[in-house]
Amino acid sequence: MSLSDRRTVLACMGASAIGLSGCLRPMLARDGTAKALRHRIALPPIDDRFDYFLSKALADRLGAPENPDYRLNVKTTMATQGLAIAQDNSITRVTLLVNAKWSLWRAGVGAPVMTDSVDVQSGYSATTSLYATRQVRLDIERRLAREIGERISRKILAQSGQLGA
Repeated sequence: MSLSDRRTVLACMGASAIGLSGCLRPMLARDGTAKALRHRIALPPIDDRFDYFLSKALADRLGAPENPDYRLNVKTTMATQGLAIAQDNSITRVTLLVNAKWSLWRAGVGAPVMTDSVDVQSGYSATTSLYATRQVRLDIERRLAREIGERISRKILAQSGQLGA
């Protein structure tokens, strides 16, 4: 490749990067619609430990509701699956599968303005220590709830312009 060809390629790459820079801006910019949506979504009620972790993750991303115009409903189901079984029939590897079906409702509107479903999973090794196994499972639940909260809030904030926030 000659020097002039390289310069042409670099010039084209620079021009396309400059053209795209106007399209890319932070989701929570000061003048963005996503920023206006923070603190306006009532979070789902807490029924168990996993719901607590999920509610905390959502509050970190969406902000604690101050004057909610929207209500978020989340229904989670959790399943445990044993993957590795030792010769004495004890399960040594466990996978935790979580499905979260969620919907966002606007006050005074009879149908949800947004619905979706999130599936996450993670595995852990069961040890002979019951305490250690419980602590690992607790950590996995915390991480999966944080992942679900991130995915839900990212989708809501990304589509905030369509909500008229």
